[in-house]
Amino acid sequence: MLTKRIIPCLDVKDGRTVKGINFEGLADVGDPVALGECYAFEDDDELVYLAISATCDGRHNFTRLVSPVADRVNILF
Repeated sequence: MLTKRIIPCLDVKDGRTVKGINFEGLADVGDPVALGECYAFEDDDELVYLAISATCDGRHNFTRLVSPVADRVNILF
């Protein structure tokens, strides 16, 4: 039997974690690195970051977020 896994997904826009419905009415909910640390502390299995404005803005560089997360989080992301 497969084990259930917990994989949080954080939407990131302009370097901040946001929450909205269908990517509209976005509210800032915190620092993505700090939130990643919280999920790692809670022993979640993986962590997913979605750069929700990258495609619209034509940006593909996500290393400014990935590097600090990799330094502080010990789960897959």
